[in-house]
Amino acid sequence: MNKQENISVRKIIANNKLSTRALVLAAIFAAMNIILTRAGVIMLFGGLVRLSFGKIPLILSGLFLGPLAGAFAGLVGDVLGVIINSHGAPMIHPGFTLSSVLTGAIPGIIVILSRKNRSSLFNVITSNIIVLILVNLLLDTLWLSQMYGNPYAVVFQTRLIPHIIIAAINIVVTYPLLKSLIKTGLASDTVRIA
Repeated sequence: MNKQENISVRKIIANNKLSTRALVLAAIFAAMNIILTRAGVIMLFGGLVRLSFGKIPLILSGLFLGPLAGAFAGLVGDVLGVIINSHGAPMIHPGFTLSSVLTGAIPGIIVILSRKNRSSLFNVITSNIIVLILVNLLLDTLWLSQMYGNPYAVVFQTRLIPHIIIAAINIVVTYPLLKSLIKTGLASDTVRIA
């Protein structure tokens, strides 16, 4: 590991502490994720496309609280969400759980590495685009193609346009919500650099 990579890892660790307040807020974000993902959802194409805004609370938790709390919100939201309403899935799928954890963690990592304010438009857009590409389009498509036995390319094409639209809406919704959360004073807009 070179010196630059070592500095980045130190920054992530130093800016990633879980306090009681952070855990409580992460649990609230997880609850919001469960409600938006399980109750406020439209399933299309035999379950290949899930139209919901359940990723917004996870992205907010990562941006607002950091990668560890974001990952915790994703883990709790997915596991409890499946227990509450599985949408026909027989059990917890570790792939989707990983996707949920990454959805919460990636925005927190971006905030730390960007050296910009938590609520910067750059952080919001970058977080949503990386979650769209890595989680929604690549990983979730892989899990769905394995579950349903459909070719990856077919599932990818089916999911591409709806998830690009949802990501654009997520950006428009996430930015003002994050600004409002920062205004409450629950977290600082600036990120400490170790």
